[in-house]
Amino acid sequence: MGRTHLAFGAVAGVHLAGTTPALGLPIMAAALLGSILPDLDTPYSKLGRRFWPVSKLVFAVFGHRGGTHSLLFAALAMAPVWMVSPPVAVALGAGIATHLAADAISFGQGPRFKIRGAGVPLFWPLRDGKAGVRLVKVNGPLENLVILPWTMLYAAQSGWNLI
Repeated sequence: MGRTHLAFGAVAGVHLAGTTPALGLPIMAAALLGSILPDLDTPYSKLGRRFWPVSKLVFAVFGHRGGTHSLLFAALAMAPVWMVSPPVAVALGAGIATHLAADAISFGQGPRFKIRGAGVPLFWPLRDGKAGVRLVKVNGPLENLVILPWTMLYAAQSGWNLI
């Protein structure tokens, strides 16, 4: 779920913003963007609905949880940002990393999961095998009643401490 990915991105963002306060806003924005960027591969996601022509194409080629859920994708996304601002690039990468970690422990059902299933192909295209454990059902009670609220509270409390 997009909101859970954003909550994890917010945690990464507030921690990294504390290391470079002068770049706090761009760092936070990059971490939040990174936390949902891998799901550009599905037209059902928050980002995919906004960029649906690109999302449908990426979904048709890779399926959900394909190439955009790899370390190669993270490196390619970070590279141009690194040339402008390394701390912001690190935040983008941290956001992507939180997304990959969350997807590595979650599983779902429906059309967006049929092609790729659970886990993430970290070493794609070298290895198509998926890393992960089926622990949390996407949009299930554990995500919605435990993980999401506690992550949001933690991000808010960490952010408050920066003020």
